[in-house]
Amino acid sequence: MAQPNFWGGLISQLREEQKISQRTLAARAKVHRATLRRIEDGSTSSDIDTMERLLNYLGYELEALERTSMSDRLRLQSQLEENAARRAALDAKRLLTMDFGLLSRT
Repeated sequence: MAQPNFWGGLISQLREEQKISQRTLAARAKVHRATLRRIEDGSTSSDIDTMERLLNYLGYELEALERTSMSDRLRLQSQLEENAARRAALDAKRLLTMDFGLLSRT
């Protein structure tokens, strides 16, 4: 097994932090799962287009690695999700993370 490189390690770390399987990330980012596995374990590098798709699904942009808000990330994942039950769960989670500013203390 090769040594993880920066990008492979980053993708793996972000994916695991968000509890997303390799299978799910690969499918949503339109990358073969074997390719994602090789990127993460450092046995191959990838082109910029592939890295952008992986990072985008994880809520980051390649340009500056700026973190999108949790709500925006969940919205994007919901839009890309094909499974209706998982899409509904992502939408519900997104609603729970939103700050509506409706409650005020009197």
